[in-house]
Amino acid sequence: MGSACTKPNSKFIPFENDSDEVRIPPEEDGYPDPRVVYNITDKSLKRGATLFADPNPNTGSESAGRSHTLPMTKAELDKHAKKTPKSAVNSFDDLIAYLEKPLYGKASRDEVMVRALLVWLSNQKIENFKSKRGRTDTPRGFLSLLGQDRTTYSTVFTVLCRKSNIKCAQIHGVCKAGDYQPGDRDNRRSQWNAVYLNDSWHIIHPYWVCRAVVGLKAGGWIKLEKGGKSVVKRQKADSGVVQNAFQEQYIMPDPIHFLYECHPDDKKWQLVQKPITREQFFDQAYLRPAFWELGIKLLSVNACALKTTGSATAITFQAPKVTANELNMDYEFLLKEGSSSVNEENKMLKAENMPRLVAKIRNGSEWNFHIQFPIEGIYKIIINGAHEYQHLTLLSEFQITCTEKSKDCRLTPFDPGLLGFGPGLTCEKAGLLLPSHQNGLVTTEKSKPIRMSFLLDSEVSKSLKVKTELHDADSEGLLLQQSDVTTIIEKTELKIITKVVREGDYGLKIFTGSNTRSMNVVCNYFITTSYKFTYEKTNKRLARHNLLSCIENGKFSEIEKIEQGISRCIKEKIPETDSDIENAQRKVEVLKIKKDIHDAYMRRHLLTTETTILKIQQSQYIRIFTESVQHLEEYAFQLRNLEGFTQELPDILAAVGEFNHAHVTNETVVNTLVALSVLFGNKPKPIENKDDLPTLARDTKHKIQLKKDNIASSLSIEDARHAQVVIEKYTYKQTRNVNVAAASIHRWVTDVASTLISGRSEGDV
Repeated sequence: MGSACTKPNSKFIPFENDSDEVRIPPEEDGYPDPRVVYNITDKSLKRGATLFADPNPNTGSESAGRSHTLPMTKAELDKHAKKTPKSAVNSFDDLIAYLEKPLYGKASRDEVMVRALLVWLSNQKIENFKSKRGRTDTPRGFLSLLGQDRTTYSTVFTVLCRKSNIKCAQIHGVCKAGDYQPGDRDNRRSQWNAVYLNDSWHIIHPYWVCRAVVGLKAGGWIKLEKGGKSVVKRQKADSGVVQNAFQEQYIMPDPIHFLYECHPDDKKWQLVQKPITREQFFDQAYLRPAFWELGIKLLSVNACALKTTGSATAITFQAPKVTANELNMDYEFLLKEGSSSVNEENKMLKAENMPRLVAKIRNGSEWNFHIQFPIEGIYKIIINGAHEYQHLTLLSEFQITCTEKSKDCRLTPFDPGLLGFGPGLTCEKAGLLLPSHQNGLVTTEKSKPIRMSFLLDSEVSKSLKVKTELHDADSEGLLLQQSDVTTIIEKTELKIITKVVREGDYGLKIFTGSNTRSMNVVCNYFITTSYKFTYEKTNKRLARHNLLSCIENGKFSEIEKIEQGISRCIKEKIPETDSDIENAQRKVEVLKIKKDIHDAYMRRHLLTTETTILKIQQSQYIRIFTESVQHLEEYAFQLRNLEGFTQELPDILAAVGEFNHAHVTNETVVNTLVALSVLFGNKPKPIENKDDLPTLARDTKHKIQLKKDNIASSLSIEDARHAQVVIEKYTYKQTRNVNVAAASIHRWVTDVASTLISGRSEGDV
């Protein structure tokens, strides 16, 4: 099951009015002009990482000694700032002297001093200074002004930086904060800063670093769904509680990302190559810092307010491919009170009519939120996300105005929970790898078989139990008969075959476990005969269906067809980064490995086998082929033994030579030579007269000489089996009692045949 903490843990952005009794110049004389920031300071430093390992060699012995005893890591620096003596607030000099103690003589002094100032400021309980006299000549006086709402965090931070000899500009503009709702266009004023470090200006929003709102809720909305479940709850407004925080995402954020939350009055402080207008700022999507921290991209329309008429709407995110599988997302879906007719609203909100309107569908590195609208109105979707095992946090919000209800609006088949529809990390952990259908949305035709497959972790496959359920959305999630789905496990492959007998939407659940009593859902699919969620032109759609069909039926003999299917998709302008194309390319890689394994057994060549083993071990598919590698290693060991038998061939040839002209009639000796001849590919021949044995010996010797340089690949297992049957007619001891040369041949034939037979003629593929 998905294991992120599903209760959102979001801190909201507080609104701080930019009215300020303290007047300071936004910039001081001699400040460098703002320019585009290309190198954002790396804020990913771990708490225990060393910040100041190398002291400045030009500083005196006193500071050199300090570098060994004072804080040297980010965690220790923060701890130092939090322990600032109360007396330090009486003087700017005392405060700055204390905070910069661990930074004295360090090249990165200014950069880290900015952090120290923010850590100190974020830990001040300004409410405690509210009753004190407000003044501008001491830190204590400024904290009193803050508590009395007579100045701003931006102003206090500006003063602190300038007292610390750090260039700091104050910036005025508008923001999306406080009670902001997607689509709002009113000017919520805000102040923030830019500090000059490493020859560039970097953004700081001191108020948002130091303060956050907990428990904020917008009123006037009806919560329809949360995480796939119907809720139907009118949401009451709650202004929340503003409290101290330390939000690092507002310390030197990427200016492009920051422009999604704040827009300066003076465009030079956007610090980007292509500045945007105020109108563009209001129009673009409402994306929060966690969105950027997870490396997500918005693939659908970049707008905070969307419109739809008679159709479903899709919001699509793309996560980084390397971490996409570890990402969880969930949502809340709301309807604005009074935005639709009272009758329709009341009818929809009845429990028996309450539909599941959002289908959360994974497609490789993409997340798609397909939204249907049963009545006209103004809707809002709130999307939360996080890495596995972390609390979900707010990523984005969108307002959607529906002027005509969706056609073909139906229930999603069932609540898929945090998993959503489509294979993800839970599926992979269960040992179901490389799915044929990477997209959780499967569009099909009535009565047409859907063939799905997963390659299995070779260890898991030994004890894996699988169960499937097909649900009909039009029958309120009715579970259909088990006969509607066929589940087959063949070696290391799971095959699922199903079909739908009438038009509509369906949901497929895949359960796994080590026994039938304890099984969990590891993957869901949304199956539909409708194209309401499909936005591709016919040629692209047909090319994609053809590619999926090639993957469904894929054996390594089908590699060329899959590659042709990929080429057709690319020709139809489907990008190579498309999840189905990437999945097909992975399928080709796996099938080529299977072919390599098959060829290694067929060729019976040691170097080929060892190369194949190494190739698999270095590939990303080792989990699928763990058992195959073990078998190949055993086979390579047998091939090495066969090479040892090659070294014994001169002795065998000499032994055979003894019978070139001898007239031997003993049945034991004759049987041994016949077994040797059969091993090298001859059919058994009856020895009818005394000249037949020398002839057989000469023919066999000739065959051995032709094949002696590559015995492993030239001898077949079928011939080895026939030879074994012949040689077992007499024991080695019986043969040795008759003829020593024949006994040496007997032993060699027995060992070679046994080694070949204990190997595998085909890979464990």
